Amino acid sequence: MMVRLVVVGMALMLAACAGNGTGPVARQNTVDATSMPRLGADEVLSHISALPAQSLSTGECGLFLWLKRDDAPLIFFQRSKSETAQMIIDGAPLALARVEMSGPIGMSFFERQGFTADGMTVNLRMQVVMDQSMQGGLKVPSGIISIDRADGWSAALPAAGAIGCK
Repeated sequence: MMVRLVVVGMALMLAACAGNGTGPVARQNTVDATSMPRLGADEVLSHISALPAQSLSTGECGLFLWLKRDDAPLIFFQRSKSETAQMIIDGAPLALARVEMSGPIGMSFFERQGFTADGMTVNLRMQVVMDQSMQGGLKVPSGIISIDRADGWSAALPAAGAIGCK
């Protein structure tokens, strides 16, 4: 059931990103962190909020990662050719600066990436596969987003997603 929801969610997200091509597409949706509910009440999910839907411009690709659970909220987004990624942690929209990468995939994406922002490190490890059902993109069947704050709090979030292009 979870896999089916993630696949449906990815398809809907990629379709939404495609737009109709009739005009410019917003580069980034604005985030009002106060209106973004936390994903849970436990020690980990009480720190994480879902990102709003993201748009791509023509010729641009994006890495979309959803939390691996039934409602599959978008928790990580990165644009191609960008040295930053986006998450909302502790109610703050963060532009995570990439500081390390290995395992090139293409389109400026990597299987392993490290980011920093506001005294925390975020490490991404993911598996990418080509899937005939996805036109113009790659499937990310599994990944782990590890977060470590300077105050000692840490978390590991299971994720799945896609690299999609417009």
